[in-house]
Amino acid sequence: MKKILIAVFSVVLSLSITVSCLAAGVYYLPDVTSEMSSPSYWAEESDILMSYDEIENLNRETIQTKGTNMYDLKNLPEVVDGISLNEAIKKSSQADAAYYLGWTYLESKEKATQKDYDKIIENTQNPDAKKEQKVLYGIATKKTELRTFPTPVAIWDDPLDSDLDYQYLVAIRVNEPVVITSKSKDGNYYLAKSICCSGWIPAEAVAICKDKNEWISAWDIDKDNALVVWGDKVFTETSIVGAETSDLMLTMGTVLELAKDVNPNELIDNRAAYNNYAVWVPVRNDDGTYSKKLTLISEHKKVYAGYMPLTKENISKVVFSALGNTYGWGGSLNSDDCSGYMRNVYKCFGMELARNTTWQSSMPMAKVDMQYMAKEEKIKFFDALPFGTILYFNGHEMMYLGSQSGKYYVISAVGTIMQPENPSVRQRIRSTIVNTLDVKRANGNTWFDELTVALVPYFDISESALPEYDWYHDGVAYCLKNKIMQGDENKFFNPSNNITWAEFMQILFNMEKPKPTVETEEGAPWYTAAVIWAKDNGLVDEDDKDFNPEAAMSRQQLASVMFLYAKFKGYDVTVGNDTNILSYDDAAEVAEYALPAMQYVVGAKIINGKTESINTEYLNESIIDLIIEKLHNGNERKVAVIEKFDDKSEYICSIG
Repeated sequence: MKKILIAVFSVVLSLSITVSCLAAGVYYLPDVTSEMSSPSYWAEESDILMSYDEIENLNRETIQTKGTNMYDLKNLPEVVDGISLNEAIKKSSQADAAYYLGWTYLESKEKATQKDYDKIIENTQNPDAKKEQKVLYGIATKKTELRTFPTPVAIWDDPLDSDLDYQYLVAIRVNEPVVITSKSKDGNYYLAKSICCSGWIPAEAVAICKDKNEWISAWDIDKDNALVVWGDKVFTETSIVGAETSDLMLTMGTVLELAKDVNPNELIDNRAAYNNYAVWVPVRNDDGTYSKKLTLISEHKKVYAGYMPLTKENISKVVFSALGNTYGWGGSLNSDDCSGYMRNVYKCFGMELARNTTWQSSMPMAKVDMQYMAKEEKIKFFDALPFGTILYFNGHEMMYLGSQSGKYYVISAVGTIMQPENPSVRQRIRSTIVNTLDVKRANGNTWFDELTVALVPYFDISESALPEYDWYHDGVAYCLKNKIMQGDENKFFNPSNNITWAEFMQILFNMEKPKPTVETEEGAPWYTAAVIWAKDNGLVDEDDKDFNPEAAMSRQQLASVMFLYAKFKGYDVTVGNDTNILSYDDAAEVAEYALPAMQYVVGAKIINGKTESINTEYLNESIIDLIIEKLHNGNERKVAVIEKFDDKSEYICSIG
């Protein structure tokens, strides 16, 4: 059966932006104002978006969902094969080292060598490994991290940029649980699993529980007994008497247990509890075991008794509490990167997100696939996306804030962008900022161009309030992904634009495997090779002196080329012999030369027209209802690829 793919592209997106600054001295990116730094500017709605029980159900489902790489910590095996684990760790570490070798520095001005990494890998081997080895249950007693290798030595990609340390995998909050399966040769690190990642954790930052029950009681806190840190950083008060809990840094998303029935007149860290929350914090004893101790946190700190209600107002308060702070790769610099930032924000409401952009996009939440999406369809979705949506492109994620004057705004922890006033120069940002999606990446595309996924954490998949995909979505995505079309210079497919002869010739040319070799003169138009090929193979009248490649094609002209292409490819076109198109109101207006072509494309269901009384049929497995206007001789129409045709995932096109 004949298979043809068609699409349209031509819109050019232009940018002209300059950096703005208030007289007060705070700098903002183009189109960002000081008012936009206020949480209430973006969201004041206090309606509950999800209940705590719904969030808990979502967490359980997320952990079980393939691709999220989340760990069900409570149900991990209690015994592991330590001997086999040593071997697996060694292989994994060697693979990590192979990745870093050649472009990284181990706290040196000279690039790291294989010998350097071999020395580190040697420390991954547990000297006390056993065939049957019990796991340990740990609680983080201070803000720490999981690391790639069991060493304090940093991994840099630039010896002049020691703030970016590739050792860091993910931040671990105070009172966060880990399951420990091995230890380093020097005993200074544990190999551990958190809920979202595995890696090496500094042993001095972890207290080991006497058993699983003690471990669970430390962190599996009833929502009514929880105190949640929602500010960027909250510190306990300084105390010499209470040195174990003095100046303890509690980062966003930290959950502690509220103490019950405290006598406010009894001293805690040498002071009374009035106007404070009394909470239990984990302590690492001298022998490395776990205990807990009371400390106080002021009622005016950015903390909340219980998990915060999931409202847009609260999401805004939480996310803006870190505005302007430094960017911390994997939790370094006592801060966080883009995905860690989003994890922390939603943890304040009890929601667990996966570690990175790829794993998060696999989570069982309402999502929109924005990769290879037509511009007008993308805009339609953006106009419907709610505040708090997480947006993704390869290597970065951000929270959607809303739109103003046709601009879309986001907040995120950002590493680099291209300078607004000079888009050819990379600008280190390393801060949490508000910006529009007009900012550019190093490849010259805007963030809007590059978006791949939009995920709404508080929308149920089955009851999403998001729009339906447009009828042409699947076909456009297929053609762009498989490079049958390139889209316009911003990688957008524009289905409302008219297709030209040149564009259609290029599409057919792109479909040829292997691609034909055609000689063209230097400086010839981009479509020259495709048009020469089309003429050489009888798809265009070679003697037609009036042929204009840049002219738009009529429907019957397009049908005629399809018919010629089908014969050129050796497809069976006999279906057109028995196809009657007289039922169409405007059949008489089809030119004589185009009649066989129209009969073929209608019979092959490449074109599915509409009469005054018959609605357009669904095409095979299509999820869309394509309504095609009357066939009209000479009328320039839009073209879109829409329909998966068979189990080979190839597509036919419909012209509408």
